[in-house]
Amino acid sequence: MVQPFSRVLILSVVISCCAAIASANVIPVGLLTFDAGTPYALAAFDITNLTGADAFPPDFPITTQLTITVTSLVADLQGGGTLTINGGDFSVVDPQGDLNCTVVGDAGSGGCDFSAYNLVSATLSGTLSPVTGLTGLPAGATGIADSFTATIAPNAGCGPGGSTATTLTAACDVAVINATTVPQTVPEPSSLTLLGIAMVGLLASYKFRGSGEVS
Repeated sequence: MVQPFSRVLILSVVISCCAAIASANVIPVGLLTFDAGTPYALAAFDITNLTGADAFPPDFPITTQLTITVTSLVADLQGGGTLTINGGDFSVVDPQGDLNCTVVGDAGSGGCDFSAYNLVSATLSGTLSPVTGLTGLPAGATGIADSFTATIAPNAGCGPGGSTATTLTAACDVAVINATTVPQTVPEPSSLTLLGIAMVGLLASYKFRGSGEVS
């Protein structure tokens, strides 16, 4: 049997280790598109920034202009293998903060052109700024996380006869870029505070038991 003092210690440890975890939500901020016939490549990835002046609530609600910075894009090849595009290959092309992969040449040789490859998906990684003081956030959110990932896969309707293709289709496939919202946090008691409360309860329990003893 667990003694009273041990029970209190176990309870305090369990409570202190089970801090409340607030669920995070996502909020759309842009689009990752696989485009054909861009000025820089026959089939390349581009990013549409849908914040600031280009926001349209409620679908893309952040009316503060965000800066999207690409870290990398990793494309998965049909049959296996990957090709990686460095973030520096993406350039801002207009005042709205849209980005295009602008390096001329085949993607296998350091360029942005994927027309020679069949891609089953691609994952974009990057950062967002600013992350606080934003207008258009949902109730309860204080900001957004500074990093994001977005994966583009074959969309329904992009294959032959409106089917879903097995590989990406230039000028058709698109993925939403989401930011992760940062929720308001509820202050939680520290472990020492919880232990102190437990000790007070323990002393009160012993005092009650002592006062009930018959001499």
